[in-house]
Parts: sequence; structure tokens; C-alpha cells
Amino acid sequence: MRYIEPPQEFTPDAGPSLYLAGPSIGVPHWQSEAVALLAAAGFTGTVLSPRPTRPGADPFLAWAPFGWQDHNIRHTDCVLFWMPIGAQRIQDLYESHLFGRTAGTVVVGCDPDDPDQASTRNTLGAVLPWLPVESTLADTVTAALAQLSAGIATHTPPEPRARPHT
Repeated sequence: MRYIEPPQEFTPDAGPSLYLAGPSIGVPHWQSEAVALLAAAGFTGTVLSPRPTRPGADPFLAWAPFGWQDHNIRHTDCVLFWMPIGAQRIQDLYESHLFGRTAGTVVVGCDPDDPDQASTRNTLGAVLPWLPVESTLADTVTAALAQLSAGIATHTPPEPRARPHT
């Protein structure tokens, strides 16, 4: 498995790639758990994590406007959102078609015991009803691996609705 974090450059290759999206400051290091689950499953592709593991690294480096995250999230085959901060970013990615070879491949997991995540789950159910939402990080990783194995998105998002002029 190839692991990339800021400020490392990502150049897509023939193998699958997975971006770990979700909170990375002030929360447990769920990204390292996801990487361990991927390794245990035998994933041999590339994992991109915006959360640096090097001591002293700038934890905000990935979030610069038009920076590391914005560039790399567009070039991965699957984006795994764990405990997303609201549903808007997920919806924006779908509507902007910001994906590479498997346009639209997104996997989402929300902790059902977290009230904020329950709200995000409900919002996603309303705005992206075709998108399954997993309940554990392990299930979310498994769903991402299934998407990558299939090589295509299970659900094709509909065209964005035209917004009424007011």
C-alpha cells in the first residue's frame, strides 16, 4: 500500500486510490485505524490522508484554498467520508463531478450514536437518497473496498436540479 499525506505529491497510477475525508483536528486519529483496516484487507492501492502523521507537521496544511485536498480529492477513485462535518461537502462533490476514473464514487459512514452524525445521516438521506451510509468505520472501509473492486460507482447521481430564479 502506498500512503500519501501533505505535502507529498500524488500522481495517479494504474492502481486504485482512496481519499480519507472527514475531521482530522480535535478527534481521535481514525485515519490510522482506516489504514490498518485497509492493510488487513490486503489493499495494495494508494491511500491519501489529509492528516499528517509526522511530528511537528502543520495539521492545517491540507486545507489551504485550492491546496493539497482540493487538488488530490479530484484524482482519487473513491472518497471515504467518515463522520463528515455536515452533508454539504458530499453533495458538492457529487454535483461538481469532482472525481476521476470512477466519477462519483463516494462512501460515507456516520456514527449512529453521535447526534450530529444522526443529523448528517438524515440530511444525506433527504438530498442523496441513493447513497448508502454505513454505521462503523470498518463497514465504511469494507464498502469503499467493494466500490474499488467493482471499478464503478454503484449509484449514478442524477443531474443537479436547476435552481429556480427568484
